[in-house]
Amino acid sequence: MRENTLKKTLKAGDVALGTLLWEVRGRGVLHTLARAGMDFVMICSEHSAYNLETVVELVHHAHAAGLSPVVRIPDLEYEHVTRLLDSGCQSLIVPHVKTGDEVRRFIELAKYHPQGKRGVAIYLGANTDYEDVDAVQAMAHANANTLLGVIIETAQAVENLDDILQPGLDLALVGTQDLAHSLGFPGEFDRPELRDILGRVRALCKERGIATAGALTRPDSVQAVVNSGAQYLLYGTDLVLLRQATLQAAEALAPFRKS
Repeated sequence: MRENTLKKTLKAGDVALGTLLWEVRGRGVLHTLARAGMDFVMICSEHSAYNLETVVELVHHAHAAGLSPVVRIPDLEYEHVTRLLDSGCQSLIVPHVKTGDEVRRFIELAKYHPQGKRGVAIYLGANTDYEDVDAVQAMAHANANTLLGVIIETAQAVENLDDILQPGLDLALVGTQDLAHSLGFPGEFDRPELRDILGRVRALCKERGIATAGALTRPDSVQAVVNSGAQYLLYGTDLVLLRQATLQAAEALAPFRKS
C-alpha cells in the first residue's frame, strides 16, 4: 500500500515544496514539476472548474510522477471527503473551517475506527493502491497515511482557534485573502491584526505538533518563510509560474522590439 510521503516529511519536521493547480490538466505538467524538484501539488476543487473525475485523474498523474497530491475540497460534505479518499487521494484540506465541531466532523468522515467513522470500501482499488490486502490492515494503514488540513480564513475561526487546532489535524493554513476580507480590511495584508493571527496560529500549531503552511511569492522569500516555522511551502499557482517565466522572456526581448 502507498505511503503518504508528504505526511511523513511534515511529521519529521522537514519542509516540502509545491504549487496550486486550478487550470492545468495534462500529466506532462505534473511530471515536469516533479523533475524540477517539487514535492506536492495542491489541487483546487473549491475555486476551479475541475469536476471529480478530473481531480481523480490529477491525483493519479501526481502519484505516477512521484508527487504527493493534496486536494482542497470545496466544503465539508460526505461525498467530497470519502469519494476522494476511496479514489486514492491521501491528503485533504478543507476551507472555511469555523469551529472545532467541524474539525471533529472532518476527522470522523476521513478516518476509520477507532479515530473516526469513515465508510468502509476495502476492495481491489485505488485506496489500497490496487493491492489485495487484509481489510483491518488496510484501515490501519489508511488512518496512519491520511493527512488532514484546514484553512483558517474567517473571523469566527480566529475566535475558535484553540478548539480548531486539535489532535487529528496534520496541517493548518491561513487564507490571508479571505481572512482579511472577513475581518473588514480586504486586500490589506500588512495589517498588524493579520500578523498577530499568523503568529497565534504558528505558536499553537508548534505546541500541538501540527505543521503550518507558508506562501512563497518569489524564490528569495524562502529563507523568511522557513524561518517563520512553515513546512508546507506553497509556491504560486500553475498560472502564476507560467506567467512569471513568460514575463522574464518578454521583458528580456522588449528592448529589441521595433514596435
